[in-house]
Amino acid sequence: KLRVVKSGIQDDEYIIIEGLDDSTEVITGPYSAVSRLLKDGAAVKTQDKK
Repeated sequence: KLRVVKSGIQDDEYIIIEGLDDSTEVITGPYSAVSRLLKDGAAVKTQDKK
């Protein structure tokens, strides 16, 4: 589900500062794929953290 978040200064890994909690799963990837191609409610596969 699409969520509105507040972003802050980005480092190597983090940019989100508000709008998510520790139990929220997030999608990561290239900007074009996440912002333009991924639609709200689309099926995705999960992968363990590296």
